[in-house]
Amino acid sequence: MIADADLQSMTAAERADLARRLARLQPRPARRSVAATERARRRFVIVIGVASVLMIPWVIALALRLPPQYLAGNWDLTWVGFDVALMVALGFTAWAALRRRQVVVLAALVSGTLLACDAWFDIMTASGPDRWVSLATAFLVELPLAGWLFFVSHHLVRLSMRRLMVLSGQSPEVSLLKLPALGVPSHRPRHPEPRATA
Repeated sequence: MIADADLQSMTAAERADLARRLARLQPRPARRSVAATERARRRFVIVIGVASVLMIPWVIALALRLPPQYLAGNWDLTWVGFDVALMVALGFTAWAALRRRQVVVLAALVSGTLLACDAWFDIMTASGPDRWVSLATAFLVELPLAGWLFFVSHHLVRLSMRRLMVLSGQSPEVSLLKLPALGVPSHRPRHPEPRATA
């Protein structure tokens, strides 16, 4: 049994090495083959890439064809439904944060996105005195709260990744844009793990 005093006397590199060795002793869950994972990743890249490219002519067509004003049906249900979705997202985010669940990262990201969309559509669809109310609500409440939720989401992902990087013996100072996705095979050759010698 390793005592707490022994762990505290170890260097960070020694603790990381110990954590890696302990992780290797855990039974591994069934995993997809590297080839299957790579195929799924390529499919994802192709579908999302094609969707983003197809948005270009769609946006151009909308810009040329849509009227500047339009009488919309179900206006009340549209906004009530959107605000119910926002309320549920914010409530779930609060619950996940209260329970310290990792899903708070996704919940905060979704809630922030919905708040930003709410601000955009409020401003763009308001007219007359309502425009000033929409601007004030957007810049004093919705956008600051959305920015805070994005910050929290980013911070929690960075914190989780830092801990994983430290445990794997890698430098934790890597930006999220450069950090490889977990579970996705890398094209770089992996260094073989050192074998224990007797």
